[in-house]
Parts: sequence; structure tokens; C-alpha cells
Amino acid sequence: MIITASTTADSTPTGALALLAVLGIAAIWYGGKWAFDIRGAIDATLTRRRAVLHARAQLTGNLGLTQTDGVGSAFYRYLGIVITTGGLVLLALSATLAAV
Repeated sequence: MIITASTTADSTPTGALALLAVLGIAAIWYGGKWAFDIRGAIDATLTRRRAVLHARAQLTGNLGLTQTDGVGSAFYRYLGIVITTGGLVLLALSATLAAV
């Protein structure tokens, strides 16, 4: 028996649409944590960042690293808004392509 290609074209990119939807949902969840500061996500991130800078300063002997922290909570809130908006765009794109 010889297997040939089907004459009907099945060009529905189901896997790609599912990937776009999952990435969109993940971006909305992760960005929303920062955008709306759910459970103190920004404070936890800033605390983690300061601890890493302090450890790096001790490791390298450059104690000036701990004094140059210019990233504040407004930066993470803005970044969360951008990530959440990107997730909404990915989810809308996935839904639009699935409907076509």
C-alpha cells in the first residue's frame, strides 16, 4: 500500500495557536502580579534584587554596587503593565487566528 498526501489541505496551526494562548495567559498572570502588586510581588522582587547586589558587592569587593540601586517600584509596575498588555495581545491574536 502506498501512502500519499491527502488532497484536502489541513492547515490549521493548532499547536501554534495553543502556544500563543498559553504564552498570553502566562504573560497576563506574571505581568499582572507586578502591575497590580499582588501579594507584595514588587517588594519581594526588590528585596531579592538588593540581596543579589549585596552578595555581588561582597564577592567582588566593590561596595559601591549596593549604593547604586536606582530601580524602584514604579519601574516594576510599568514593566508589569507592558508584559500584561503583551499577553493580552498574544491572547487576542490567538483567538483571532483560531476564528479565521
